Amino acid sequence: MIKATKYDIEAWIKTIATGEFHYKEVLNGQVDPSSFSNLRKVISQMCKGDEPLLEPIGRKDGWYRVIQDGIIPVDWQGVEAKKSSPLILPFDLRKYVFIYPNTVIIVAGSKSSGKTGFLYRTVALNMLNMNTILLSNMEGGKEQLRDRFFAMDIEIPNPAPFAVLHVTEGFHDYIKKPNTLYVIDYIDAPEGMDFYLIGAAISKIRKKLMDGSVAVIGLQKPLGRDTAFGGEQTLKDATLYIALDNSKLKIVDAKVPANKKIHPKNMAWSFLYSDEGTNFENIQPYHGD
Repeated sequence: MIKATKYDIEAWIKTIATGEFHYKEVLNGQVDPSSFSNLRKVISQMCKGDEPLLEPIGRKDGWYRVIQDGIIPVDWQGVEAKKSSPLILPFDLRKYVFIYPNTVIIVAGSKSSGKTGFLYRTVALNMLNMNTILLSNMEGGKEQLRDRFFAMDIEIPNPAPFAVLHVTEGFHDYIKKPNTLYVIDYIDAPEGMDFYLIGAAISKIRKKLMDGSVAVIGLQKPLGRDTAFGGEQTLKDATLYIALDNSKLKIVDAKVPANKKIHPKNMAWSFLYSDEGTNFENIQPYHGD
């Protein structure tokens, strides 16, 4: 264990720390507990002055946030006008929705509604035109994942031209590459109860997207409700928000329509899907409630 000096602590704050952290995480958690009192005193000093390095997070004792500086102005006039992501979506949804790069799409599905099938199909549709990474909780194991991909009416080469990573939390840690499609199946609440944290997890992913990347994120939702567990907070970062119930897909919200004269909000389709849940058939416009 380390008896940290002020110099050690400042160096870690300036070079390693990002975002929010607990004081016990300083120096990667190697500070001797006998030094915690001095550590908190040093951190408290860093929160003061004309140019503080940190600020405390009021809602959580012992938590701090690194104050960002050195931000470079954005050259917004030098970018390509109306630049579209090459993303392909099931149900031909790109006919109705314009998708910019560096954006998030939410697929909120009730149990056994076809959510995972929609996500896997998105992987297969894009595996040859985008660098594609599936971040999966592997809920049914790699055997079920294999069977679902093999049952699809899209041939998957061997080796598959996409990566599959087993991830259950901290999905934003894996958002590192430009021009990449990240498909996430799926974000759940920690311990199954802190649903308010799901919106924050989506925001962390959106902030990590860079240089043309897109994230398609699966969430669980109650049957018959449009929004996922986590409620309205799961809507705010999404450029497209889809709700799936048994045999029905609905566009809950879309920030940018493909055709300005036809807004796709509340458009819906009925469908049938195979037992494996990866083939969507008999897709028809839905005009019910």
